[in-house]
Amino acid sequence: MDKKEKKYISKKEFSRLKKESMESLVKVDKHIYLQHFKAPYSLDKLLNRGCSNVVDLINFVYTEMAVHKRFIYGTVSGFACTTFDAFKQDGSHLLARNFDYKDSPLLAYWSTPENGYKSIALTSMNLMFYGYNHQLIDTHKKSRTVLAPYTCMDGMNEKGLAIAVLEIRATPTKQITGRRPIITTVALRAVLDKCATVDEAIELFKNYDMHDILYHNYHFHIVDASGRSVVIEYVNNEMKVIEKEEKNQYAMNFYLSPQGDNSKGYGYERRDVVIAALSKTDGEMNELECMDVLSNCLVNYKHDMGYMMNTIWSVVYNCEEKSVTLVGGSDFEHIYKLSLDKPCEVERIEK
Repeated sequence: MDKKEKKYISKKEFSRLKKESMESLVKVDKHIYLQHFKAPYSLDKLLNRGCSNVVDLINFVYTEMAVHKRFIYGTVSGFACTTFDAFKQDGSHLLARNFDYKDSPLLAYWSTPENGYKSIALTSMNLMFYGYNHQLIDTHKKSRTVLAPYTCMDGMNEKGLAIAVLEIRATPTKQITGRRPIITTVALRAVLDKCATVDEAIELFKNYDMHDILYHNYHFHIVDASGRSVVIEYVNNEMKVIEKEEKNQYAMNFYLSPQGDNSKGYGYERRDVVIAALSKTDGEMNELECMDVLSNCLVNYKHDMGYMMNTIWSVVYNCEEKSVTLVGGSDFEHIYKLSLDKPCEVERIEK
């Protein structure tokens, strides 16, 4: 990546930037919040020391960001997601994605790291210990959003590289080769901050020992501005790079690698919906057409642990325009457009 000069700031300046980040929080509706995250989050330091589990990450973030940890408790797993890539008539490349999880609002946040690329990313409020049924952000301290940079589930950076993570119900990856450890969400953050192309992202993954979080395996769908698309996944602790064989590529909650154990795989019906839609258009779709496909891949069911699984957001990243088309809470009557260059600004899109 292009090197940027490392900036060192005083404690006073750090406190000011952290306060500005907390105060930038904007509520769009009951499903969507926006934030301009201005404070440093020390990714280089975390990558250099390594991170092998969620406790490591939480301790690191709250130490670096000087926030008390007394409210921390565990989160549960259970993602059920859909991704596919498409291209527009003007040549723009898109990554479309549904994120399915325990019901909660989402946070879309802009970050400008001290030594990396600008990006916009999405996370569930549940991953920062907020939610609809407990501790709403409207009535609790905004300081928990310091976790945002390290809880992203998908995003896009200023170079037009977009990435999303999806769960596979298989044995969690735990590589032990002597490389520095990295966990799922930190890997997403590192790709957004450090990588301009799919090839750079592949090399980044190769440089770390992956340790999956929350009891499941994960794979990553990555698309860049050139239209290159790959899915990175781990089979028996071995990294696999699945290249795009057709005009489009998809990922759901099962291995694409033929060596993967799909005995507990799911999402095949969503795969069929996506394939049928892409076949009709020869892979060419605009953002709203992608949204129509995503609206037919929604999830709504009761998890074994008793909570409802829903589609928390549907999003389409335009890798050329650096724009984001977003729906929160499966409310397709309200579609919004965000721009990487306009933090916390939102535009309503009319169908």
